[in-house]
Amino acid sequence: MDGVVADFDEYAQRTIGAPPSTGIYPDKIWQKLAADQRLYKNLKLKPGAGELVEWLQYHVFKNPSTRLTFLTAIPKNNDVPFAFYDKVRWADNHFPGIPVLFGPYSQDKWRHCQTGDILIDDRVSNCTEWEAAGGLAHQYTDWTTCERWLEKTLTKL
Repeated sequence: MDGVVADFDEYAQRTIGAPPSTGIYPDKIWQKLAADQRLYKNLKLKPGAGELVEWLQYHVFKNPSTRLTFLTAIPKNNDVPFAFYDKVRWADNHFPGIPVLFGPYSQDKWRHCQTGDILIDDRVSNCTEWEAAGGLAHQYTDWTTCERWLEKTLTKL
């Protein structure tokens, strides 16, 4: 969710002036961000998030044999105790009815992959591990690029 539909970088910039990341913040910056134990409940929608979810719901997940879920992770040090609760509430507030699964950690996301599953994630490592597990993955940077990837990829299936 973070970095794809939830704008964590905007939160970090607004809160402590942190520069955009690739989904990983250095420990010194992370400690400042994690000081707000409820940080996940107030993340803004990332630009293009609504369009991404709407496109997926219309083009892919109208088929009852497929399901759209958010796959997210808790911080690696498990130092934000409300992360589970606030991420689920955030998703339900912005995208009601879409379930939230947890890695639980980022490096565990690939364990949820079944052959042919699609992952859209902001971390290269998550995408690489997902593909090694038999899935398809796209490193998310923006909606326009993702839409082109989805259209190109899904026409091959």
